[in-house]
Amino acid sequence: MMIPEWPARLKRPLVERAADLAGLPRAFRPEPLIAEEMKEFYSESLDKRRGPYQRRAIRDALVETAEQGFFFKGVVYGNRGTGKSTEINRLLADPAIGRRFVVIRLDALEELNPQTFSVADVLMLVFANLIEGCRKHCEKRREAFHEADIMINDLQQVIAPFFPELQDREQVGRTTGGGAEVNLLAMLKASIRVEGQRKTDVVARRETLTELKAALERQISVVKERLPDYELLVVGENFDKEAIPQALLEDTFVKYAGLLRDLRLHMLFMLPVPFVYAYGDDLIAFRREDRVAIYDVPVYTAEHKKDEAGCGALIELLEKRAGIREIFAHDALELLLRASGGDLYRLFAMIVKSGRMAQYRHEDDPTSERRVLLGDVQTTVREQLGIFRNELGSGPNEEKPTWDEQLQKLRAIYEDDPAAKVPNPPLYRLLRKRAVLYFNGTGRYGVHPMAVEILREQLAKDTTFQYRGGGLDLRP
Repeated sequence: MMIPEWPARLKRPLVERAADLAGLPRAFRPEPLIAEEMKEFYSESLDKRRGPYQRRAIRDALVETAEQGFFFKGVVYGNRGTGKSTEINRLLADPAIGRRFVVIRLDALEELNPQTFSVADVLMLVFANLIEGCRKHCEKRREAFHEADIMINDLQQVIAPFFPELQDREQVGRTTGGGAEVNLLAMLKASIRVEGQRKTDVVARRETLTELKAALERQISVVKERLPDYELLVVGENFDKEAIPQALLEDTFVKYAGLLRDLRLHMLFMLPVPFVYAYGDDLIAFRREDRVAIYDVPVYTAEHKKDEAGCGALIELLEKRAGIREIFAHDALELLLRASGGDLYRLFAMIVKSGRMAQYRHEDDPTSERRVLLGDVQTTVREQLGIFRNELGSGPNEEKPTWDEQLQKLRAIYEDDPAAKVPNPPLYRLLRKRAVLYFNGTGRYGVHPMAVEILREQLAKDTTFQYRGGGLDLRP
């Protein structure tokens, strides 16, 4: 029986280059570029500035590891807005990967419960997506994947301790309508997404996890026999997002690292910068040499002057998506670049908001210019600065370094104190909150321009602190 495709992301309209204010929202969506958009909108400028060859290095390591009969276990890490997802999409579109690998994608935000998932959820999701991924691969070759029914039979037995209600295939078919083979996968994935972690005593039982891993290995053997010319590559996306508690990452990638490390699968996961820094080779499931950083793009130099090359790279990227010289006044564009700190997600969001401010201003005063002016951007940036300040705070149940410890770390990095480069809890938190940036080359840390403004606010009465530049320059 043919298994229908699990509802994935809705197909969004493609990006279109903006010729005026009205086109900015569609041109600067924050979602990663997809294959149909790469040729027109991808810019090599960021790679050239932050450190070239990273994507090709991952590709070559994957292919070489497969040729040598080993299994690649790698991680991509970097701050939000550096373009990690787009780089992974480009990697998977590379012909060298397509010729050798069947790709099994997992999305921690869309397919797991990001607040409660366990390693068992990850393994079951790998199992389900393996079936679907192989089916899609065979469909592209105009072949049927008859092995799916065998794999689903095995899957049903091993998920019983976690989802007893899915044990009876006939009942599954009756309650959902249609074939039980079809609906078991659908119900399993819905249960993983909605329910999250099962009872702790069940999930933590090593024998239960061992059975789940053994079943997954059996199905890997089935696939290898069916597709002998291909390797299986699991790509775990969005495990780096702040919505996922550190404790869940520790359970999955440290406490039960062996479960992932021993699977006869190639793996590439996105993980947070602080998490990757905090664990050595013996603890985390990924070797140090297979951890690839996607660095920040600097808008300021170590001397707190404008980084011409970094800003030029951002402008080259923006010009792909809009007629920026016609839509933005020069000083407005300069402030947008400074305020972004090289974070593409924040930059795109501020462009869209500034465009709306400009549109509303023009509607109220038709004699004013119908383009983004400095005042429009200043309104947006001041609002973003307030959001940035609030994000440095903490939630009611969050354990973290004190604000004073973070403030002193920010100051030490800003003043280029060598001791500030040694990672510790305040630095980990500031990296996660994007207040501290990390650049290629010399391994330089830098303070985000918005965080520089917060430094100025907090240390305004400290006569030993001197502003050296590198902020938003909204005031003298």
